[in-house]
Amino acid sequence: MPETMKRHGRIKGYFSVEAALVLPTVLGVYLFLVVMLFAQYDRCLLEQDMASMLIKAGNYEGTPQERLNYLQELTLLWDREQYLWIQPQPPRFSVQGQQIRLEAAGEYILPYGSLARPGETQRLELVFRLNTWDKATLAKLLVRDNGD
Repeated sequence: MPETMKRHGRIKGYFSVEAALVLPTVLGVYLFLVVMLFAQYDRCLLEQDMASMLIKAGNYEGTPQERLNYLQELTLLWDREQYLWIQPQPPRFSVQGQQIRLEAAGEYILPYGSLARPGETQRLELVFRLNTWDKATLAKLLVRDNGD
């Protein structure tokens, strides 16, 4: 019985060395993935917020200047506190005839040890364009295309 206790009581040293090397690497990869998922979540959220603003402006009846004013009002009501990693900047709008153009951007910093240089700011930029027509113009366009 003393021999079995001796065999089970010993732990070989290579396991400790492997754990000391592998565990920090695995934790670093997990941290990197979590940060990238936060950035991806914020990118999706920014796209949805901007698309929502564009759709609301596209459905708003009025002159291009009134639409631009409406978009600026929507920007003031925009909740920027919901973002986890990105610091979004105020979007820029332009209305030219029937086209609304929206440019949005956000900045974030990747953690130390990632693919970017430490402390380097990364920039996410989104550009959306929406063509809006009144119902009569849209109906004429559809009838003309179907008539060919």
